[in-house]
Amino acid sequence: MLVPPRLSKGNVVAIATPSAPVVTPRRLARGVEALRGLGYDVRLGPLAAGGIRDATPEERADELNRFFRDPEVRCIVASLGGLTGNAVLERLDYEALRADPKIIIGYSDITTILLAVYRRAGLVTFHGPTLLPELAEYPRMLPYTRDGFLRAAASARPLGPLAPAAEYTEELLFWDEADDRPRQLVPGTGWQWLHPGTGIGPLVGGNLETIGLLAGTSYLPDFTGATVFLETCATDIRVVERALTQLRMAGVFDRMAALLLGRSFRAGQDFETALRQQVREIAARYDVPAVAGLDIGHSDPMVTLPLGVRARVDAGAGVVEVLDAAVR
Repeated sequence: MLVPPRLSKGNVVAIATPSAPVVTPRRLARGVEALRGLGYDVRLGPLAAGGIRDATPEERADELNRFFRDPEVRCIVASLGGLTGNAVLERLDYEALRADPKIIIGYSDITTILLAVYRRAGLVTFHGPTLLPELAEYPRMLPYTRDGFLRAAASARPLGPLAPAAEYTEELLFWDEADDRPRQLVPGTGWQWLHPGTGIGPLVGGNLETIGLLAGTSYLPDFTGATVFLETCATDIRVVERALTQLRMAGVFDRMAALLLGRSFRAGQDFETALRQQVREIAARYDVPAVAGLDIGHSDPMVTLPLGVRARVDAGAGVVEVLDAAVR
């Protein structure tokens, strides 16, 4: 497994737009300033910089490949998610990443790119914040999100034991219209253990609805022995059932070591209860430890999880611990 160099002050961080277009210039500028405030030299990709709303898959892949091949770029942050990230996968230069490993970070639809790079280049990738939703938070990035990003990408030490966020928010403020005040935070709800046991394996996962897009392709990684992590932006439990069924039929759960579930997003308590019950049934079927309520993906704040590094899950001790450094 290839591990990229750690992110250091003064390094070039590139902003790529491989899925949905950027249509909120004020929010974009705030995200760029947030990265500069952390000490990085920010290079804005042409798709976001030019406000291009209808970029083709070729254009989106070309932007990524330009950053893959640029020796000055040490980290690539997705501007946001979307729906069509899988369209770039056949055009990406995985050899360039093997020759010069870089940090690639995002979530949601960016799951396709993270998993494909992990599978085809053998490179650790990072399921974590994107520019517009998280880095551009007003008046600044939420501390739990910021610290998790820096611990994973800028420190050559394992993340160690994870802990739930003390506060979170689901308040919706439309970008470039109403996002000029802090969102209201409420107390965190902690984790819920769904099934007992212990397991150790590499972290592999991402957005539930997106992982299934890679089933039957050469971009889906091997989940054997993995600590599988899932998060969803669905609000209809039937969508979750369909997605979980697809992953089960694709063999994703067959030989996993453990199962982590992120807190749902603006879906309500009834949905959250039903979501946890479905995941509890999967964990029981495969007899692996499982925990719900983690701050993964569509969650503010969020933890950054590196794909490909080992995590230990111990339900009896109530521990989720990342054992290996994600950067060198």
